[in-house]
Amino acid sequence: MLTEKTISGWNLQITDMLKLYRININHFKDPLEDKRLLQLVDDSRRQKVLRYLMPEDRKRSLGAGIIIRKILNENGLCEDCLKYSENGKPVADNVFFNISHGGDYVVGVASDCEIGCDIEKNGNAPLEVAERYFYLSELEYIRSAADKSRAFFTLWTLKESYMKMTGRGMSLPLDSFEVVPQGEEFLLGKSVEKGCFFKTAEFDSHIVSVSRELPFTFDPTDFHEILL
Repeated sequence: MLTEKTISGWNLQITDMLKLYRININHFKDPLEDKRLLQLVDDSRRQKVLRYLMPEDRKRSLGAGIIIRKILNENGLCEDCLKYSENGKPVADNVFFNISHGGDYVVGVASDCEIGCDIEKNGNAPLEVAERYFYLSELEYIRSAADKSRAFFTLWTLKESYMKMTGRGMSLPLDSFEVVPQGEEFLLGKSVEKGCFFKTAEFDSHIVSVSRELPFTFDPTDFHEILL
């Protein structure tokens, strides 16, 4: 049975139609051990879940399917309404959404305009990736940071959220656009794609970033956490 609660902490303030969801994969069993969990998603998602070899990957895939189903249901839609872009991004009529998973969490965001999200657990960052693919302004932000891994994953999640917002995903090169640090905020600099607005936050050693076509704000009061 799915339940939902609102908790204090990190959250996304709803502006127009904007909602953020979260699942902690440590709060439920491996779907292979408790197959009742597979009934929470449709058949195509079940097959996808079971293709993964590692329990954590099965749980993340299940969590993604649960959030997608919830977003669709809340907008009067079902999984049969889903279509896929040429880059494999799931899309539906009348609602824009995106899902990401990393570390202990799966997150999803729903909106009334183009949106993308990404989550990573802060850890040992592959700084060589930044040296090779990031803009000089982005590199300087990392080099000057006390926690270089945190700075890297902040930029990485911002960049990946933007790549997902455009619908291009990893087909959009990391060095084809620039995320410009400006104080505590971030702006989109040089880009061959559409403009966007960025927000980023951290909870439980995880960094989450969202890119949206229209302005939005984060708020610490309305986080929708899905419990299984």
